[in-house]
Amino acid sequence: MDTFLQFKTWIEQYSGLERDALHIHGALFLYILAMVLFRQSRRSRFPWLFVLGLELMNEAADLYQQASTGEPPRWGASLKDLWNTMLWPTVLLLIGRYTNLFQHRTRDAHRAKVDEPDR
Repeated sequence: MDTFLQFKTWIEQYSGLERDALHIHGALFLYILAMVLFRQSRRSRFPWLFVLGLELMNEAADLYQQASTGEPPRWGASLKDLWNTMLWPTVLLLIGRYTNLFQHRTRDAHRAKVDEPDR
């Protein structure tokens, strides 16, 4: 557990980014990584669940660390981290599932659409 917390601190110091920004960037990276590694489509819930699971484990580690040092749990900070982490993966999942914004279009399909007469 200490190694994980040291790793998080090292990333924060090395990147120069605030923890809130790291939650956002990390979530997008993990969401895309899960889509690629597990060969999931834009419509799949799995990458979203993958990011959620990792974020819940991260927050559990933070709360455990706070408890082990005698600090009271900072539930507000954990909820803020959860919000920062899950916002954009949620938006991407909803767009992927309920729109065709990310749908692959072939040149022929695009050409056929352009050649269609207006009705």
